[in-house]
Amino acid sequence: MNVVIMTPAITKGDAVSNDVLGMGDLLELEGHQVYYAVRYETPDVPIVSLEQVKKILSDKDDLLIYHHSIGCAEAVEVFEQVRCRRIVKYHNVTPPEFFRSINREIARGCAEGQIQVDRLVGEDVDFWVDSDFNGKDMQIRHPNKEYHVITPFNQVDQLMDAEPELKCIHLYDDWLTNILVVGRIAPNKNIELAIESFAYYCTHYNRDARLILIGDLMSNKYCEMILDRIRNLGIAERVIITGKVSLEQLKSFYLSAQMLLTTSKHEGCCLPLIEAMGLQIPIVAVPNAAIPGTAGEAGWFAPDSREEVARVMHLAMSNAALREEKLLAGYQRYLQEFTNDAIRNRFFELLTPVLQGQDRTIQDRTIQNRTIIAKEDYRF
Repeated sequence: MNVVIMTPAITKGDAVSNDVLGMGDLLELEGHQVYYAVRYETPDVPIVSLEQVKKILSDKDDLLIYHHSIGCAEAVEVFEQVRCRRIVKYHNVTPPEFFRSINREIARGCAEGQIQVDRLVGEDVDFWVDSDFNGKDMQIRHPNKEYHVITPFNQVDQLMDAEPELKCIHLYDDWLTNILVVGRIAPNKNIELAIESFAYYCTHYNRDARLILIGDLMSNKYCEMILDRIRNLGIAERVIITGKVSLEQLKSFYLSAQMLLTTSKHEGCCLPLIEAMGLQIPIVAVPNAAIPGTAGEAGWFAPDSREEVARVMHLAMSNAALREEKLLAGYQRYLQEFTNDAIRNRFFELLTPVLQGQDRTIQDRTIQNRTIIAKEDYRF
């Protein structure tokens, strides 16, 4: 069987790209011929153009998996035209209003991506989502369309096995409290609240703290605004901005951290939460979008204000017994739901009926019941 996995671009370390490549690796191991189709040139990954997809998928029993996270008119048109089996993996689309004053091109891509969801929900299309939040987001416009939740394949296994970069540990593993914010420096991540909460935390609870912002510097205009805010709050000497880091460097930052702080306003899954659960780092978060569904009992959740976030940060650092309880809950959650082994099992549970044309309703109910039993029997 020919399989095409289609996405606008594949970028090393990108969450959607990790999911794309994770699916492709499994399908190749099953003996299928897998092609990656992208709009933009992608180094280190063998790709085909979007124009070639229809020729490759010439048999009705072939399979197209389209990962949707931003507007891509060419890919959606191909998706509509092929006559084989089709799956959408919906990673959610960031609302364009976050970018309108920052980057009009990105805002336009997000707006197009939201509209294009309407063209991807056909009756013969299996619709997979990263989180229940993503599924409910789709159902706002398409209440009768069913969806199936499958967490993205991720880099946490590699992260846990990676050798930490000792230079990073030596620089930041000291007597200061290290607070990490992991993710792109982008407006939907609400970095402003993280900075303001950190400043308030330093003033009222812990002057010996350091904030480390890890992730791509997505927009010069937004980054400049963040830098101005840091300077105006008088915390420039306490804030480190790393940009994109290697897996080994990221492992080092996690090992030297006392907390992961997430103040994002929009997340379709939020993979840094899964990384923190696997590496047993306390999580303080504002429960927006998919964040509470991903973190579950591992998270210390705070209302959307700098005073409340700082208060919960202090609580997470001062209540050792509750902190250990949440770390244990997070690690159990990681082992049960978020390892790539667990995601692989879910992938084949969802894929099998697509390939065999079976009724998924009964199967999903069976899977759900089996999951509940497994959780009840689990002992850590």
